Parts: sequence; C-alpha cells; structure tokens
Amino acid sequence: MSVKTIASTAAVLAASAGLLVAPASGVTPVQGSSDQRQQVLRFDLGLRDFKKNYVDVGTPGPGVGDLLVFQDRLFRKGTKTKMGVQGGSCIVTALLEPGFQTHCTGTVSLAGGQISFQGLVTDAPVKVMAVVGGTGTYDGASGKLTFVENGDGTNSGKDDGTGTLTFELRHR
Repeated sequence: MSVKTIASTAAVLAASAGLLVAPASGVTPVQGSSDQRQQVLRFDLGLRDFKKNYVDVGTPGPGVGDLLVFQDRLFRKGTKTKMGVQGGSCIVTALLEPGFQTHCTGTVSLAGGQISFQGLVTDAPVKVMAVVGGTGTYDGASGKLTFVENGDGTNSGKDDGTGTLTFELRHR
C-alpha cells in the first residue's frame, strides 16, 4: 500500500472533500413525496497534489492514525468552469490486505450553500459515503455521495488526478 494511494482515497472526498463540477443545469430534480424534494448533483473533481495532503503520524510509512487532509476543486461537468471546493480529512483506521480503510469527513462548498458528508471507505476507486447535512439551498439535505477516482494522478507537484462526485440528495 503506497502513501500516494492513501492520499488519493482521501481526496474523495472525498473526498476528502475535494473538482470538475456539474453545471447548475446538472442538477436533476427527482419526483418525491410532497414533503421531500430529491435532486442529483454531478461534478468533475480536480484533486490536490498528494504531497500536500498526507500527514505521516508515528512510524514512517502508511499506518493506522495517518491523516489525509484534502482541498480539491469542483468544476462544471465536462468544463473547466470552477463551481466550488471540497475540503476535509480522512484518518487511516486499518491496514488491509491489500490496501487500507479510512474514516473520512468533508464538506463541499458551492454558491448556494454547503453539503457535508462522512463515511468509512477503502482505497478502492469507488467510495460511497453518507450526506449528513447542508446549509443554504442544501439545508436539511441527506442522501449519499459517490466518489469515483479516475486513477490518472501523476504526483507531479500540481494536481494529482481527477475524479467525479455524484450527490443523490433528499431535502425536507
């Protein structure tokens, strides 16, 4: 398990967190009950370079307790139009054969408000986490976030790859 792989997972949000984003028109309303509104938001993600994300705690090399801190850019889907940012952190909770597990928390900040998420994920390319709340337009949001890591990072000291974020939101 490489440190780069750990950092890529944190960028989930992550996200860590977090983009090449969906256009405002990329919001897809879904019919729901009269007291609940559903929508889907899709974004492309530009991940921050791994060297700026990884905090090695304790014994050198990947280990339980290591921290991944992420701040990534969101762009309108299929464009370079910046729509927001995501930020957060992931803590390595277990080393697995192969790979590792992390607990991640993060927030996406968009013009209309913020969406917060968290979850237990591995270093697999697809990570699914819970949406745990929001502000502004996203007040009362719940649902899920799916982060897909494209695996195209170069660890060049600039951006460290791309991915996609898809939010499936429910609002009260």
